[in-house]
Amino acid sequence: MDNWFLYVIIFSAIGIGWWLGRRERTKTSEIGDPNYYQGLNYLLNEEPDRAVSTFIDNLEVNDDTLETHLALGGLLRRRGELEKAVFVHENILSQAQLSRSDMHGVQLELARDYLLAGLLDRAEELCVKLGQEPDTGEAGSVRRESLKITLQIYEQEKEWLQALEVAKMLVTGEEAEHYEKAISHYHCELAEAQLEHNDLEGARESVREAIGHDVNNPRTSLVRGRLDVSEGHFDDAIAALTRIRDQDPVFVPESLETLEEVYRLDERPQAELRQYLESCLELTPSISIVLTLAKSIRDEMGDEAVAKFIAAHLKKNPTIRGLTQLIDLHIDNTRGIAKENLAILRSFAEALVADKPAYRCQSCGFDGKRMRWHCPVCRDWASIKPIFGLEGE
Repeated sequence: MDNWFLYVIIFSAIGIGWWLGRRERTKTSEIGDPNYYQGLNYLLNEEPDRAVSTFIDNLEVNDDTLETHLALGGLLRRRGELEKAVFVHENILSQAQLSRSDMHGVQLELARDYLLAGLLDRAEELCVKLGQEPDTGEAGSVRRESLKITLQIYEQEKEWLQALEVAKMLVTGEEAEHYEKAISHYHCELAEAQLEHNDLEGARESVREAIGHDVNNPRTSLVRGRLDVSEGHFDDAIAALTRIRDQDPVFVPESLETLEEVYRLDERPQAELRQYLESCLELTPSISIVLTLAKSIRDEMGDEAVAKFIAAHLKKNPTIRGLTQLIDLHIDNTRGIAKENLAILRSFAEALVADKPAYRCQSCGFDGKRMRWHCPVCRDWASIKPIFGLEGE
Protein backbone atom coordinates (compact mmCIF):
# COMPACT_ATOMS: atom_id res chain seq x y z
CA MET A 1 0.00 0.00 0.00
CA ASP A 2 2.88 2.38 0.74
CA ASN A 3 4.34 1.76 -2.74
CA TRP A 4 0.93 2.30 -4.35
CA PHE A 5 0.45 5.63 -2.55
CA LEU A 6 3.93 6.77 -3.54
CA TYR A 7 3.26 6.01 -7.18
CA VAL A 8 0.02 8.01 -6.98
CA ILE A 9 2.10 11.00 -5.87
CA ILE A 10 4.63 10.40 -8.65
CA PHE A 11 2.02 10.20 -11.36
CA SER A 12 0.16 13.21 -10.02
CA ALA A 13 3.38 15.19 -10.25
CA ILE A 14 3.98 13.85 -13.74
CA GLY A 15 0.50 14.85 -14.84
CA ILE A 16 0.72 18.34 -13.37
CA GLY A 17 4.17 18.93 -14.86
CA TRP A 18 3.09 17.67 -18.29
CA TRP A 19 -0.12 19.68 -18.29
CA LEU A 20 1.54 22.90 -17.17
CA GLY A 21 4.21 22.52 -19.83
CA ARG A 22 1.64 21.83 -22.51
CA ARG A 23 -0.54 24.70 -21.36
CA GLU A 24 2.43 27.04 -21.52
CA ARG A 25 3.08 26.03 -25.11
CA THR A 26 -0.49 25.94 -26.44
CA LYS A 27 -2.23 28.46 -24.14
CA THR A 28 -5.26 26.13 -24.20
CA SER A 29 -7.17 24.27 -21.54
CA GLU A 30 -6.54 20.87 -23.12
CA ILE A 31 -6.25 18.32 -20.31
CA GLY A 32 -3.45 16.07 -21.57
CA ASP A 33 -2.36 12.87 -23.25
CA PRO A 34 -4.83 9.94 -22.83
CA ASN A 35 -1.85 7.63 -22.27
CA TYR A 36 -1.22 9.43 -19.02
CA TYR A 37 -4.73 8.53 -17.85
CA GLN A 38 -4.26 4.97 -19.01
CA GLY A 39 -1.17 4.79 -16.84
CA LEU A 40 -3.07 6.33 -13.95
CA ASN A 41 -5.81 3.72 -14.41
CA TYR A 42 -3.21 0.96 -14.11
CA LEU A 43 -1.98 2.62 -10.97
CA LEU A 44 -5.45 2.78 -9.41
CA ASN A 45 -5.80 -0.92 -10.15
CA GLU A 46 -2.54 -1.49 -8.25
CA GLU A 47 -0.47 -2.34 -11.33
CA PRO A 48 2.47 0.07 -10.86
CA ASP A 49 4.82 -1.77 -13.25
CA ARG A 50 2.37 -1.38 -16.17
CA ALA A 51 1.73 2.22 -15.10
CA VAL A 52 5.43 3.11 -15.23
CA SER A 53 5.86 1.31 -18.57
CA THR A 54 2.89 3.14 -20.07
CA PHE A 55 4.22 6.48 -18.93
CA ILE A 56 7.72 5.84 -20.27
CA ASP A 57 6.56 4.37 -23.57
CA ASN A 58 4.01 7.04 -24.42
CA LEU A 59 4.89 10.32 -22.76
CA GLU A 60 7.35 12.15 -24.97
CA VAL A 61 10.62 13.34 -23.50
CA ASN A 62 10.98 17.05 -24.22
CA ASP A 63 11.97 20.26 -22.49
CA ASP A 64 8.69 20.25 -20.54
CA THR A 65 8.87 16.65 -19.33
CA LEU A 66 12.64 16.11 -18.93
CA GLU A 67 12.74 17.15 -15.28
CA THR A 68 9.75 14.94 -14.55
CA HIS A 69 11.42 11.92 -16.14
CA LEU A 70 14.60 12.63 -14.16
CA ALA A 71 12.60 12.97 -10.94
CA LEU A 72 10.93 9.62 -11.57
CA GLY A 73 14.25 7.94 -12.33
CA GLY A 74 15.87 9.40 -9.22
CA LEU A 75 12.96 8.35 -7.02
CA LEU A 76 13.02 4.81 -8.38
CA ARG A 77 16.76 4.62 -7.66
CA ARG A 78 16.34 5.86 -4.10
CA ARG A 79 13.68 3.20 -3.54
CA GLY A 80 16.05 0.50 -4.79
CA GLU A 81 14.13 -0.16 -8.02
CA LEU A 82 17.31 0.05 -10.04
CA GLU A 83 16.18 -1.76 -13.20
CA LYS A 84 13.33 0.72 -13.58
CA ALA A 85 15.63 3.66 -12.86
CA VAL A 86 18.08 2.45 -15.53
CA PHE A 87 15.18 2.00 -17.95
CA VAL A 88 13.93 5.55 -17.35
CA HIS A 89 17.35 7.15 -17.83
CA GLU A 90 18.28 5.02 -20.85
CA ASN A 91 14.90 5.88 -22.35
CA ILE A 92 15.62 9.60 -22.01
CA LEU A 93 18.94 9.23 -23.81
CA SER A 94 17.43 7.12 -26.58
CA GLN A 95 14.54 9.36 -27.54
CA ALA A 96 15.32 12.91 -26.55
CA GLN A 97 17.08 15.62 -28.47
CA LEU A 98 19.09 16.88 -25.53
CA SER A 99 21.43 19.78 -25.15
CA ARG A 100 24.99 18.83 -24.29
CA SER A 101 24.57 19.83 -20.63
CA ASP A 102 21.26 17.95 -20.28
CA MET A 103 22.77 14.84 -21.87
CA HIS A 104 25.67 14.94 -19.41
CA GLY A 105 23.23 15.30 -16.52
CA VAL A 106 21.25 12.23 -17.62
CA GLN A 107 24.48 10.26 -18.14
CA LEU A 108 25.53 11.08 -14.57
CA GLU A 109 22.18 9.82 -13.29
CA LEU A 110 22.58 6.64 -15.32
CA ALA A 111 26.10 6.14 -13.95
CA ARG A 112 24.69 6.39 -10.42
CA ASP A 113 22.09 3.74 -11.33
CA TYR A 114 24.80 1.44 -12.65
CA LEU A 115 26.93 2.00 -9.55
CA LEU A 116 24.17 1.04 -7.13
CA ALA A 117 23.18 -1.91 -9.33
CA GLY A 118 26.74 -3.23 -9.19
CA LEU A 119 27.29 -2.67 -12.91
CA LEU A 120 30.66 -1.10 -12.22
CA ASP A 121 32.13 -1.54 -15.70
CA ARG A 122 29.23 0.37 -17.28
CA ALA A 123 29.40 3.09 -14.64
CA GLU A 124 33.15 3.45 -15.09
CA GLU A 125 32.85 3.63 -18.89
CA LEU A 126 30.34 6.47 -18.66
CA CYS A 127 32.34 8.36 -16.04
CA VAL A 128 35.64 8.05 -17.86
CA LYS A 129 34.06 9.80 -20.85
CA LEU A 130 32.52 12.50 -18.68
CA GLY A 131 35.80 12.92 -16.82
CA GLN A 132 37.40 14.09 -20.05
CA GLU A 133 35.21 17.21 -20.13
CA PRO A 134 36.93 20.60 -19.61
CA ASP A 135 37.57 21.54 -16.00
CA THR A 136 35.71 24.85 -16.28
CA GLY A 137 32.16 26.13 -16.06
CA GLU A 138 29.22 23.73 -16.26
CA ALA A 139 31.37 21.06 -17.91
CA GLY A 140 33.76 21.32 -14.97
CA SER A 141 30.93 20.50 -12.56
CA VAL A 142 30.00 17.45 -14.64
CA ARG A 143 33.63 16.36 -14.71
CA ARG A 144 33.94 16.66 -10.93
CA GLU A 145 30.77 14.66 -10.27
CA SER A 146 31.91 11.95 -12.67
CA LEU A 147 35.26 11.75 -10.87
CA LYS A 148 33.44 11.28 -7.56
CA ILE A 149 31.47 8.36 -8.98
CA THR A 150 34.66 6.91 -10.48
CA LEU A 151 36.30 7.17 -7.05
CA GLN A 152 33.43 5.21 -5.48
CA ILE A 153 33.92 2.51 -8.10
CA TYR A 154 37.63 2.17 -7.35
CA GLU A 155 36.93 2.10 -3.60
CA GLN A 156 34.43 -0.73 -4.07
CA GLU A 157 36.93 -2.63 -6.21
CA LYS A 158 39.75 -1.84 -3.76
CA GLU A 159 41.82 -0.43 -6.63
CA TRP A 160 43.75 1.90 -4.35
CA LEU A 161 46.36 3.09 -6.86
CA GLN A 162 43.64 4.15 -9.30
CA ALA A 163 41.67 5.70 -6.44
CA LEU A 164 44.75 7.75 -5.55
CA GLU A 165 45.01 9.17 -9.06
CA VAL A 166 41.35 10.22 -9.11
CA ALA A 167 41.33 11.61 -5.55
CA LYS A 168 44.31 13.84 -6.32
CA MET A 169 42.22 15.54 -9.01
CA LEU A 170 39.51 16.26 -6.42
CA VAL A 171 41.76 17.89 -3.80
CA THR A 172 40.53 21.41 -4.46
CA GLY A 173 38.28 23.99 -2.84
CA GLU A 174 36.13 23.28 0.19
CA GLU A 175 36.41 19.51 -0.24
CA ALA A 176 40.22 19.44 -0.21
CA GLU A 177 40.49 18.26 3.40
CA HIS A 178 37.96 15.48 2.80
CA TYR A 179 39.96 14.05 -0.08
CA GLU A 180 43.32 14.51 1.68
CA LYS A 181 41.89 12.32 4.43
CA ALA A 182 40.76 9.72 1.89
CA ILE A 183 44.18 9.71 0.21
CA SER A 184 45.82 9.08 3.58
CA HIS A 185 43.65 5.98 4.01
CA TYR A 186 44.37 4.77 0.47
CA HIS A 187 48.06 4.81 1.34
CA CYS A 188 47.28 2.94 4.58
CA GLU A 189 45.40 0.31 2.56
CA LEU A 190 48.46 -0.08 0.34
CA ALA A 191 50.79 -0.22 3.37
CA GLU A 192 48.74 -2.97 5.02
CA ALA A 193 48.78 -5.05 1.84
CA GLN A 194 52.53 -4.51 1.44
CA LEU A 195 53.13 -5.46 5.07
CA GLU A 196 51.11 -8.63 4.58
CA HIS A 197 53.32 -9.54 1.60
CA ASN A 198 56.49 -8.66 3.56
CA ASP A 199 57.26 -5.67 1.33
CA LEU A 200 58.56 -3.65 4.27
CA GLU A 201 60.25 -0.96 2.21
CA GLY A 202 57.09 -0.36 0.18
CA ALA A 203 54.98 -0.33 3.35
CA ARG A 204 57.23 2.25 4.98
CA GLU A 205 57.02 4.53 1.93
CA SER A 206 53.21 4.19 1.87
CA VAL A 207 53.00 5.08 5.58
CA ARG A 208 55.15 8.17 4.97
CA GLU A 209 52.78 9.24 2.20
CA ALA A 210 49.75 8.59 4.43
CA ILE A 211 51.17 10.77 7.21
CA GLY A 212 51.98 13.49 4.68
CA HIS A 213 48.34 13.74 3.65
CA ASP A 214 46.83 13.53 7.16
CA VAL A 215 49.17 13.77 10.13
CA ASN A 216 46.26 13.27 12.53
CA ASN A 217 45.13 9.97 11.03
CA PRO A 218 45.43 7.39 13.88
CA ARG A 219 45.51 4.56 11.37
CA THR A 220 48.93 5.72 10.19
CA SER A 221 50.27 5.20 13.72
CA LEU A 222 48.73 1.73 13.95
CA VAL A 223 50.27 0.63 10.66
CA ARG A 224 53.58 2.29 11.48
CA GLY A 225 53.63 0.52 14.86
CA ARG A 226 53.02 -2.91 13.32
CA LEU A 227 55.70 -2.21 10.71
CA ASP A 228 58.24 -1.22 13.37
CA VAL A 229 57.46 -4.35 15.40
CA SER A 230 58.00 -6.56 12.35
CA GLU A 231 61.44 -4.97 11.90
CA GLY A 232 62.31 -5.18 15.60
CA HIS A 233 62.33 -1.38 16.07
CA PHE A 234 60.57 -1.47 19.42
CA ASP A 235 61.30 2.10 20.52
CA ASP A 236 59.88 3.42 17.24
CA ALA A 237 56.87 1.10 17.57
CA ILE A 238 56.03 2.42 21.03
CA ALA A 239 56.46 6.01 19.85
CA ALA A 240 54.06 5.38 16.96
CA LEU A 241 51.43 3.48 18.94
CA THR A 242 51.34 5.90 21.87
CA ARG A 243 50.88 8.79 19.44
CA ILE A 244 47.29 7.56 18.93
CA ARG A 245 46.36 8.98 22.33
CA ASP A 246 47.00 12.48 20.97
CA GLN A 247 45.52 11.85 17.52
CA ASP A 248 42.19 10.37 18.65
CA PRO A 249 42.08 8.55 22.01
CA VAL A 250 38.95 6.55 21.15
CA PHE A 251 41.15 4.46 18.85
CA VAL A 252 43.61 3.54 21.63
CA PRO A 253 41.86 0.15 22.16
CA GLU A 254 42.78 -0.79 18.57
CA SER A 255 46.48 -0.50 19.47
CA LEU A 256 46.51 -2.44 22.74
CA GLU A 257 47.27 -5.89 21.35
CA THR A 258 50.31 -4.66 19.42
CA LEU A 259 51.44 -2.50 22.33
CA GLU A 260 51.31 -5.46 24.73
CA GLU A 261 53.29 -7.49 22.21
CA VAL A 262 56.03 -4.85 22.08
CA TYR A 263 56.39 -4.73 25.87
CA ARG A 264 56.52 -8.53 26.00
CA LEU A 265 59.08 -8.95 23.20
CA ASP A 266 61.32 -6.14 24.45
CA GLU A 267 60.88 -7.16 28.11
CA ARG A 268 60.07 -3.61 29.12
CA PRO A 269 58.83 -2.73 32.62
CA GLN A 270 55.07 -3.03 33.01
CA ALA A 271 55.00 0.10 35.15
CA GLU A 272 55.84 2.13 32.03
CA LEU A 273 52.91 0.61 30.14
CA ARG A 274 50.57 1.14 33.10
CA GLN A 275 51.50 4.82 33.30
CA TYR A 276 50.64 5.33 29.64
CA LEU A 277 47.35 3.40 29.89
CA GLU A 278 46.31 5.35 32.98
CA SER A 279 46.82 8.60 31.06
CA CYS A 280 44.66 7.19 28.24
CA LEU A 281 41.96 6.20 30.71
CA GLU A 282 41.70 9.79 31.88
CA LEU A 283 40.81 10.78 28.31
CA THR A 284 38.68 7.77 27.32
CA PRO A 285 36.81 5.58 29.84
CA SER A 286 37.43 2.41 27.82
CA ILE A 287 36.88 -1.03 29.33
CA SER A 288 39.50 -2.41 26.91
CA ILE A 289 42.09 -0.13 28.51
CA VAL A 290 40.85 -1.14 31.98
CA LEU A 291 41.19 -4.86 31.19
CA THR A 292 44.67 -4.38 29.74
CA LEU A 293 45.66 -2.53 32.89
CA ALA A 294 44.09 -5.32 34.93
CA LYS A 295 46.44 -7.91 33.40
CA SER A 296 49.45 -5.91 34.53
CA ILE A 297 48.02 -5.35 38.02
CA ARG A 298 47.16 -9.04 38.36
CA ASP A 299 50.70 -10.13 37.52
CA GLU A 300 52.16 -7.91 40.23
CA MET A 301 49.44 -7.67 42.90
CA GLY A 302 47.07 -10.62 42.45
CA ASP A 303 43.34 -11.15 41.91
CA GLU A 304 42.09 -9.14 44.86
CA ALA A 305 43.82 -5.96 43.71
CA VAL A 306 42.49 -6.50 40.17
CA ALA A 307 38.93 -7.00 41.43
CA LYS A 308 39.08 -3.77 43.42
CA PHE A 309 40.47 -1.88 40.42
CA ILE A 310 37.78 -3.13 38.01
CA ALA A 311 34.99 -2.58 40.55
CA ALA A 312 36.13 1.01 41.10
CA HIS A 313 35.98 1.64 37.35
CA LEU A 314 32.56 0.00 37.00
CA LYS A 315 31.11 2.29 39.67
CA LYS A 316 31.98 5.28 37.48
CA ASN A 317 31.53 3.69 34.03
CA PRO A 318 29.48 0.48 34.18
CA THR A 319 29.86 -1.96 31.27
CA ILE A 320 28.74 -5.53 30.78
CA ARG A 321 32.21 -6.58 29.59
CA GLY A 322 33.65 -5.25 32.82
CA LEU A 323 31.00 -7.09 34.83
CA THR A 324 31.81 -10.46 33.21
CA GLN A 325 35.50 -9.94 33.95
CA LEU A 326 34.70 -9.12 37.58
CA ILE A 327 32.58 -12.28 37.84
CA ASP A 328 35.46 -14.34 36.43
CA LEU A 329 37.77 -13.01 39.13
CA HIS A 330 35.36 -14.09 41.89
CA ILE A 331 33.90 -17.30 40.52
CA ASP A 332 37.00 -19.43 41.16
CA ASN A 333 37.03 -18.37 44.81
CA THR A 334 33.41 -19.31 45.54
CA ARG A 335 31.71 -22.62 46.23
CA GLY A 336 28.30 -24.24 46.07
CA ILE A 337 25.17 -22.24 45.28
CA ALA A 338 27.07 -18.94 45.17
CA LYS A 339 29.28 -20.26 42.39
CA GLU A 340 26.26 -21.54 40.46
CA ASN A 341 24.55 -18.16 40.77
CA LEU A 342 27.64 -16.34 39.53
CA ALA A 343 27.81 -18.68 36.52
CA ILE A 344 24.16 -17.96 35.71
CA LEU A 345 24.76 -14.23 36.07
CA ARG A 346 27.76 -14.45 33.76
CA SER A 347 25.72 -16.31 31.14
CA PHE A 348 23.03 -13.63 31.27
CA ALA A 349 25.63 -10.88 30.93
CA GLU A 350 27.24 -12.55 27.91
CA ALA A 351 23.85 -13.08 26.27
CA LEU A 352 23.05 -9.38 26.64
CA VAL A 353 25.98 -8.35 24.45
CA ALA A 354 26.32 -11.42 22.21
CA ASP A 355 24.54 -9.84 19.25
CA LYS A 356 25.26 -6.21 20.04
CA PRO A 357 27.48 -4.13 17.74
CA ALA A 358 30.83 -2.92 19.03
CA TYR A 359 31.35 -0.13 16.50
CA ARG A 360 29.16 2.59 15.00
CA CYS A 361 29.57 5.13 12.21
CA GLN A 362 29.39 8.66 13.57
CA SER A 363 28.10 9.94 10.21
CA CYS A 364 25.27 7.57 9.26
CA GLY A 365 24.72 5.22 12.21
CA PHE A 366 25.88 2.00 10.51
CA ASP A 367 27.07 -0.47 13.13
CA GLY A 368 28.88 -3.79 13.28
CA LYS A 369 30.95 -6.10 15.43
CA ARG A 370 34.33 -5.42 13.83
CA MET A 371 36.36 -2.32 13.17
CA ARG A 372 36.20 -0.88 9.64
CA TRP A 373 38.09 2.18 8.50
CA HIS A 374 35.70 2.78 5.60
CA CYS A 375 31.95 2.93 6.22
CA PRO A 376 30.19 0.70 3.65
CA VAL A 377 27.03 2.83 3.81
CA CYS A 378 28.02 6.51 3.79
CA ARG A 379 31.59 5.82 2.56
CA ASP A 380 33.20 8.12 5.12
CA TRP A 381 36.73 7.31 6.28
CA ALA A 382 37.52 6.87 10.00
CA SER A 383 33.92 7.66 10.93
CA ILE A 384 33.36 4.23 12.51
CA LYS A 385 34.40 4.25 16.16
CA PRO A 386 33.98 2.04 19.23
CA ILE A 387 30.62 2.27 20.96
CA PHE A 388 30.87 3.48 24.55
CA GLY A 389 28.38 2.78 27.31
CA LEU A 390 26.83 -0.18 29.10
CA GLU A 391 26.93 -2.54 26.11
CA GLY A 392 30.21 -1.27 24.63
CA GLU A 393 33.46 0.20 25.84
